[in-house]
Amino acid sequence: MAIGRIVITDKQMKNLQETGYLEENGWQARTYTMNSRQTYLQGILFALPFLFLAGGMYRTFLLERAVLLDCTGIVLLAAAAVSLPVHEALHGLGWKLGGRLGREQVSLIFRHGMPMCTCRVVLPVRAYLTGTLLPFIVLGGGSFIYLVACPGTVSLLTALVNLTLPGADLAIAYKVLRSGADMVADSPKEAGFVALFRGAEQ
Repeated sequence: MAIGRIVITDKQMKNLQETGYLEENGWQARTYTMNSRQTYLQGILFALPFLFLAGGMYRTFLLERAVLLDCTGIVLLAAAAVSLPVHEALHGLGWKLGGRLGREQVSLIFRHGMPMCTCRVVLPVRAYLTGTLLPFIVLGGGSFIYLVACPGTVSLLTALVNLTLPGADLAIAYKVLRSGADMVADSPKEAGFVALFRGAEQ
């Protein structure tokens, strides 16, 4: 990974902190990660306003012309199966575009049978947020448009999936902005990031 002109080997950020490498080069690091329970709870919390907006809009303005189906379970599973890998791919695309990265610097891995995209380069805050929020902008925004254009069981469940999935991304983006970091490294092990500060620790 690289921080400005400082090149860091592909070790875990925790080890770099322990060896004093970052401090010796004028950087301080603080880790912001969430365990599975925190990821779920905070993700739902940040997604709720958008879920209420979609549901309220559907019930108030779109229900009369909605195409309703009985097979909601199958539709929900299909929407999740399609949206999840696209969601992760959009993370990678956003980081590549925002940070002008090569293919080897963004990795798509499988953990517990689920796809997950990770960035192996330390990025400026704007570039990191581009990759973090791109799934919400593309899939979430696209789902709203689809819901308005073709209201019904398929579009509603697609919107619910694509507004719920990026809930944790919204939580992470909020934490990045609140941290005041100069640079950001994606956490390879848990949901979250490592904030890097120039000079004294924040």
